[in-house]
Amino acid sequence: MGCGQERRTTMSARIEFADLKQKITIEHVAAMLGAKLKPHGQQLRGLCPICNEGGERGFVVTPAKGVYYCFGKCRAGGDMLALYARAKNCSVREAAEAIAAHFKIGGAEAPTRTTIPSTVPPSQTGVKLKPLDYLQPEHEAVQVLGISVATAKEWEAGFAAKGIMRGRFAVPIKNLVGELIAYVGIAVTEEQTPRLLFPNGFKPETVIFNAHAIEQGDTVYVARDPLQVLLASEHGVANVVAFLADITVDAINALAVMMDEKDVPSIDLF
Repeated sequence: MGCGQERRTTMSARIEFADLKQKITIEHVAAMLGAKLKPHGQQLRGLCPICNEGGERGFVVTPAKGVYYCFGKCRAGGDMLALYARAKNCSVREAAEAIAAHFKIGGAEAPTRTTIPSTVPPSQTGVKLKPLDYLQPEHEAVQVLGISVATAKEWEAGFAAKGIMRGRFAVPIKNLVGELIAYVGIAVTEEQTPRLLFPNGFKPETVIFNAHAIEQGDTVYVARDPLQVLLASEHGVANVVAFLADITVDAINALAVMMDEKDVPSIDLF
């Protein structure tokens, strides 16, 4: 049954997303869509009920965070509303109404929602960092990467002629509350390795790049690296983030925390 059919039977009262999520879990919605999931550590896994691809481990639900991700054809994730909306090709509001109608959720008040505290520390070193004042946004090597002087200045980034990022395009990394926690040195030539350079002691797998700048309650696009995020910004595309390392359990958890704190309904590949 699609969104349009179920929407006719829903109550007239406005559905509050937070209230609905207090009463219905993402596991309920996955089962509603026909997903057959099996426990796998802290997660549930199975065949994606949307694309039916990726195998029995390709569709991952993290109950503690209330989110899912499909590693199959969908290559997308989000909360239970995003899951239903993608499956039925409808809006998030229509998804909420359809879920409420299916589970016969009335207008009763739901318990107050508690927010999961951030797991991202203000600084991984415990020391408040100061911006590097010697970066050169106008350097030719930066423009060769496709980044204009204006964009580099906006990001407080630039070519580093000295320091541990010497010879690279240095870009600030901030935590969820916008505090500077490190810099990433992006290679400016094909010969430079590694592609991304981080300071000693920094754990890139625990941070989602540009998560602090995400608009509350909007879809987020995931790029392959920080340079792609800046190139998106160069062309006026916002709400783009990137992993800083391989996609590990820590990286997925960092993404889940960002989605929860920013009320992100869905993610997609950029």
